[in-house]
Amino acid sequence: MSSPTPSTRSLRGLDWTNFFLSDVRTGVGPFVAVYLSNMHWNVAQIGVALTVAEVAGLLTQAPGGAFMDYLRSKRGALVVAVLILSASALLMALFPTLPIVFAAQAALGITGSVFGPGISAITLGLVGYSCLGQRTGRNAGFGSAGNVFAAVTMGIVGYLYSTRAIFFFVAVLAIPTVLSILAIRGEEIDYERARGREDAMPVSDEKVGFRAILSDRRMLTLVVLTVFWHLGNGAMLAMIGEAMSRDRPQQSSLWMSAAVTVPQIVMVAIAPSVGRIADRHGRKRILLFGFLFLPLRTLLCAFTQAPAFLIGFQVFDGISAGIFGIVGVLMVADLTRGTGHYNVALGTLGMAVGVGASISTLMAGAVTQYMGFPAGFLTLSACSVMAVIILWLYMPETRVPEHDVPQGMKPSSNGSGITALGNSQKHRLRVKVLCS
Repeated sequence: MSSPTPSTRSLRGLDWTNFFLSDVRTGVGPFVAVYLSNMHWNVAQIGVALTVAEVAGLLTQAPGGAFMDYLRSKRGALVVAVLILSASALLMALFPTLPIVFAAQAALGITGSVFGPGISAITLGLVGYSCLGQRTGRNAGFGSAGNVFAAVTMGIVGYLYSTRAIFFFVAVLAIPTVLSILAIRGEEIDYERARGREDAMPVSDEKVGFRAILSDRRMLTLVVLTVFWHLGNGAMLAMIGEAMSRDRPQQSSLWMSAAVTVPQIVMVAIAPSVGRIADRHGRKRILLFGFLFLPLRTLLCAFTQAPAFLIGFQVFDGISAGIFGIVGVLMVADLTRGTGHYNVALGTLGMAVGVGASISTLMAGAVTQYMGFPAGFLTLSACSVMAVIILWLYMPETRVPEHDVPQGMKPSSNGSGITALGNSQKHRLRVKVLCS
């Protein structure tokens, strides 16, 4: 397996793929709740519609990851997924009926099973493990910047025209998204490295999917805490959007735009540092720090539904979700290094996300419908506290210090060490270039 030597064109293509892909997904994601609320759907109906996307993602995450491990043309899969998502947005804008909305939400869940593992696989295939932490942070930074751009522009579009116009805008954004994906050179994505295989390490096909998880207590613990974290977080943005749009339909798009923008700005600011800190000081400490902000946010939202406060509390979401989105990927990479099953493990973790988020939206929608928004937020708070406890008490550190020293770069045993030092300096210079 050759050393990673991606071109500047491919690295910049990956940057802009993250940026524009976030635009497309934002338009068909959080704005759906506002759109349906303005179409006079009740809270329970909106909860069911949002759950459809989560269930579709739940059923396809692990197969989607396994597909990415097997598939050689990962760029092609991303292009097809973008086109499907854009077509779904158009259909939902033109024919906002129950079957169409449910089908569009199902498409959102299914394409999400391709986007996550696809970006992660392309990243690992391009830059390798030595730069995965910093590059994952960079991906998150560009993705968050894309979310900010999408939230602001779509909020303005919804305010000046209608929430329906947002979905037409999503279809237009598919064009630069596809062009960015095609800017990544396919021949520079190493197939074996993209699925987590390393030199001289045989790949076993005996354990994949659930069997691989059940055989590793650390991976099982990561899956369980992921479920509880998304039980607490999955319905938060939709509930905030519904709370803000109850008596202010005209301003709902702008309020929702602000609620999406605030955490994304925070993510843009912290994402590059999160990857570096996780590489230098380990995964668990920074993840635990991030987890603490979710129960704080849910508790604060339970005591006020004033739009200004709800939007302000989104700062905590930027810290918590931003850290988890980066460190979760790195933990999976740690636990699957050398197995060749990196993407199926990511997909299975994505399935855990789907389980937590789908139950969260359904649970919060039902509780809020009969007991009000404070009770709904407090229910989510209890789930987030469980996630913190599981991480603190049962999840071990996954980063192994030896992983930071590439093979062949360790100091020589003959006492000289001069050549090894030179090689190490060259390696650090190469990593700096790859991560830039």
